[in-house]
Amino acid sequence: MKFIHTADLHLGKSFPIIGDKGSLLREAQINTLARIMELAESNAVDFILFAGDLFDSNEVSKRIVQKTIRLLNNIEPIPILILPGTHDLLNEECIYKRNEFRGGNIKIFGIDGTSIKIKNTIIHGRPNDTKQGGIHPLKELNHDPDAKFNVAAIHASVKIESKASPDDYLVTASEIANSGMDYVAIGHWHKKMDFSEKKVDAWYSGAPEATKFDEAEKAGYVLLVELGKAGVKVEEKKVGEYTWIDKSINVSISPPGESLNSEIEALKGEKKLLRLRLKGTIPKGYEIDADLLEENFADDFFYFEVDSSKVGYPIKDVDQVFAKGTIGGLYVSRLKELIRKAKDKEEKAMFEEALYLGSGYILGDLEVD
Repeated sequence: MKFIHTADLHLGKSFPIIGDKGSLLREAQINTLARIMELAESNAVDFILFAGDLFDSNEVSKRIVQKTIRLLNNIEPIPILILPGTHDLLNEECIYKRNEFRGGNIKIFGIDGTSIKIKNTIIHGRPNDTKQGGIHPLKELNHDPDAKFNVAAIHASVKIESKASPDDYLVTASEIANSGMDYVAIGHWHKKMDFSEKKVDAWYSGAPEATKFDEAEKAGYVLLVELGKAGVKVEEKKVGEYTWIDKSINVSISPPGESLNSEIEALKGEKKLLRLRLKGTIPKGYEIDADLLEENFADDFFYFEVDSSKVGYPIKDVDQVFAKGTIGGLYVSRLKELIRKAKDKEEKAMFEEALYLGSGYILGDLEVD
């Protein structure tokens, strides 16, 4: 038994930070869906499983729905199994209740049943029907002892402290281990991750097309899963079109000018989105103009932004920035006193950073989170 596990494509997402180019990213999502379909056909899979959030909401445009349906129907008779997630909830306004999704090779968990049989395999899915609630969907799915293979589809957060809210749909390591499933297909977290327990393989496939910077490193893939006598084989397949890069550069090492520019140039690409985070202390005689950097490199990237909020002034130059008796001058005086009295290197470094960043913040040149 062979299938594709994917989730979190978020078709129709608005991409507000990208501005007018958001339409191009929405088109790229459709292109990525087309590549998933091509991958399914070339690998002769038995079905495709979407573990939630195929759409970004239940209110996406009719045009996107029609394009999606055409792509899904084009590979008939390969079954398409869709689990409603947190963005495309199975509620009264659910997108999957539209007539376009009726019949053909498309099956929706919660509308066409919670267990779907394909050859010798039963695929179980617990759709998300509320935004929150502390629900444990995997606990509600029972494996079929008569099936050769059991697969579960859930859209949930693994219950890890600081990474999951009590109000999320949740799954625990023990629930995975005791599920009786051969494979648990998880959606919701946009990074490809392995949460297998004991003899149960459990994976997040990650978003097949990245939607923001902090997920880019492990997004852009689908998982090709094969169930057989030798066990479960999981293989990642690259399908993403755009590359999101969150890059940090220390201007103390690569100062503005030729050095900094060369590092930026090494990353350029027409389908790359770069968030450049500058940090460190500006060397004497140098200046940073974030707006000018963005303007100069705008044509080298699909999207480019510069964050200079973590850049500070050299300690020696700070005295010359503020007049005596001003708030800035008092701040500098106090911090330099704390630096002199620091107990150790770590405390000294902490006060020095406060001096760099605080001075810039008071001047209004920097923003401090």
